[in-house]
Amino acid sequence: MLKYVYNNMLKILVAGGTGLIGSNLITKLKQKNYKVVLLSTQKNKADNQSIFYWQPAKNELPEAALEGVDICINLCGAGIFDKPFSAKRKKELIDSRIISTNVLFEGFKKRKTPLMHYIGGTATGLYPNICSDKLTEDYTKGEGFISNLVGDWEKATHQFNDIATLVSIMRTGIVLSEKGGFLKQLATPIRFYVGAVPGNGQQIISWIHIDDWSRMLIHLLENKIAGTFNAVASHPAKLQVLTKEIAHCLHRPLLLPNIPIFALKLIFGERYQLLLTSQNVSNDKIKNTGFKFDFELSKMALQNLLEK
Repeated sequence: MLKYVYNNMLKILVAGGTGLIGSNLITKLKQKNYKVVLLSTQKNKADNQSIFYWQPAKNELPEAALEGVDICINLCGAGIFDKPFSAKRKKELIDSRIISTNVLFEGFKKRKTPLMHYIGGTATGLYPNICSDKLTEDYTKGEGFISNLVGDWEKATHQFNDIATLVSIMRTGIVLSEKGGFLKQLATPIRFYVGAVPGNGQQIISWIHIDDWSRMLIHLLENKIAGTFNAVASHPAKLQVLTKEIAHCLHRPLLLPNIPIFALKLIFGERYQLLLTSQNVSNDKIKNTGFKFDFELSKMALQNLLEK
């Protein structure tokens, strides 16, 4: 028997809520009349009522931000593909995920009131970078920097099992949004007639529409579901297909040849491996909880996002 009764008067704290995914989620939570407070590392945005300033790198988290919080959603993490993988940048990628999670844990641990539900966003980067197997949640971890990063990230998340009634992890694939991220990076050059497919285009992309991602998190929250779940749509798509579908939605031709691997290495350095990632990630586990995706096919998702 779970120790709390669900209702939308529960207070939700969102860390990392100003990014692409967090902004979408907060909009949907507020549409459902949830009481939402945010943690922000931007001091000028803080009002100490709905937005609280924190500095996880300095282990600074105001107690007032945690007051009365029933549910914590942690979406912290610097953008993986935003900057070259220097030693400094790798440390930023690690610290923005691990340290922020640890600071949240220590903050909630000090409270006398247990946390009802902790939901952490991680990534399908945990799995082998290139794998033809169907990747379920219990598949063996991959090797390399990204897999190790996600592994440590989830290890930090599991601390919350000691202080929260429920702990959920959303292992997220490629999130499609017209406002940024993967889709914008592909679509922008296509709009200007200079789009091209990275590599041979046979990479399998396990993607999810941003609205389905937010709906999936709310499904876990409202149905009090614990565990680790892949956050991907039912039908992964090859990168070549995705690129052609984007071009079709934008009414643009693809005039340039595919970008060869040696050119990707020159342009992106160590990050080029991310562009060659090929993962067929399963979502059977979340569907078995009763969750239904609004966007199962990439064509449907792209039409919704790009043909508005």
